[in-house]
Amino acid sequence: AAVSGTDARLWGAVAAELRWPWVKSGADGSGQVIEPVVQLVLAPGGSDSVPNEDSVLVEFDEGNLFALNRYPGADAVERGANIGVNYLRHDPDGWTLGITAGRVFRAEDLGQFNLASGLDGAQSDWLAAWQVSLPGGMSLTNRMVLDDSLSLTKGELRLGLTGRRYALSGGYVYVKADPTESRTTRTEELVFDSTMKVTSGWNARVTSRYDLVLDRASRLGGNLTFRNECISVDLSLSRRFTSSSSVTPTTEYGLSVELLGFGSGQGGSARQCRG
Repeated sequence: AAVSGTDARLWGAVAAELRWPWVKSGADGSGQVIEPVVQLVLAPGGSDSVPNEDSVLVEFDEGNLFALNRYPGADAVERGANIGVNYLRHDPDGWTLGITAGRVFRAEDLGQFNLASGLDGAQSDWLAAWQVSLPGGMSLTNRMVLDDSLSLTKGELRLGLTGRRYALSGGYVYVKADPTESRTTRTEELVFDSTMKVTSGWNARVTSRYDLVLDRASRLGGNLTFRNECISVDLSLSRRFTSSSSVTPTTEYGLSVELLGFGSGQGGSARQCRG
């Protein structure tokens, strides 16, 4: 719906955080850290008069477990308290294991989040995530959001391999059905992403998603990019195979050209384009 007029919000929060890291070094040169974390947040109830356009979909993962506000935009703000634990082990053989688990508690259910976010209710679902990094550029990542009955709300399992000229990634994604997000059935997909350095300046990327519920490909895309100190060119092609009452199968082509060099606004050290 169209919104007119001006809405303003002044939001503040006070937080106290306690971290108690326990560090252990092994005789073989390994190192381990266990860190319990408790974070108490005091924030006013505020007002929901501001139309929410940029914070409809919310992610709950190990990156924002101890955040004061998990909304991605500024149209909505969150109130609550966080508790969790971090574990990290570094082995002298070259592999690393990291684990994070935790939950969000609130004094009352403010009805801020949808069911599939894992953050709805007075207490959120349980978050559990771990990652193993192995020598040779291989990594395995798993994150899960589980309700009190240990049923899966969201889940992702991803295997990655990174080399000098390439990066490969494949995995499985699950999200439970949520009518408020226009998903009346669960989402189960296999995902694949690959990037390769073809020559100096040229890079190619291929991505794909396969829908296990509908038993068919849902998306396929590719990019070919060229970049030097003078110019950046991106050629893209993507195909959406799925269809619904609001989305039809589409094919999209893209071409973008950007002139670089002094004054281009790119981060990092400036390089002069000499033609």
